[in-house]
Amino acid sequence: ISSNLQFHNSTIMIAVITYDIPHKKTQDVIVSLIAKGYKEISLIVQPWVERKNFKSLIKHRPNEPIQVTVDDFAANFGISLVRLTIEEMPAFFLQARFEYILIAGAGILPENLTSKYRIVNSHPGLLPYVKGLDALKWALLEDQPIGVTTHIISPETDEGLLIERQIVPVYFEDSFYSLAMRVYEKEIDMLSNTIRILENNQYLEELHNPGVNAHRRMPNFLELKMMEKFNQIRRNSPSMFE
Repeated sequence: ISSNLQFHNSTIMIAVITYDIPHKKTQDVIVSLIAKGYKEISLIVQPWVERKNFKSLIKHRPNEPIQVTVDDFAANFGISLVRLTIEEMPAFFLQARFEYILIAGAGILPENLTSKYRIVNSHPGLLPYVKGLDALKWALLEDQPIGVTTHIISPETDEGLLIERQIVPVYFEDSFYSLAMRVYEKEIDMLSNTIRILENNQYLEELHNPGVNAHRRMPNFLELKMMEKFNQIRRNSPSMFE
């Protein structure tokens, strides 16, 4: 057996906030955590609220989960599951005393959660430069660096304490979707790596850029301009085989 193998502390208590539906990011985060040696995982399941569906022209987030219920998914992986409303979470986390709380799926969390608990988010954009929704699309349109950020959230959208930032490169061979998948895969890997980083680092830099507003969904007419920018960037990028 290779002496380079590293096994994480499987007794670390981890909570993963998610939705009460089959959810791809949640499934991928759980698999990544278990693959890295973490065993004491609880799914904190909040009710799913159907929102008005925005119709984007260009899809960039994988959204096809394994079609099993949240209960079956948890049971098959041997992890616990608790159903809570947002209002019930503060009291639950106070008595449960998880060492780490990760977001796999959630809307805006209220201040009585974000100000009291160290809750970790993985944002598919380079903070504090690209905040809010459709971060990859806005980064391309606005000539911002493409990347992923993990951070401890605060009451302000996409601010808080920086854990890690990584640039995601663009290659000549990329399609828009292959780039988006690279960002997504980095997002999953970095979120499951946050525990190791936080175990070894005490000081975290504050993320704060009041001059940058959080974006909403990109309008359809700007998606077309974004694709033009992507193709310009791609044509001037190095080959992944160099």
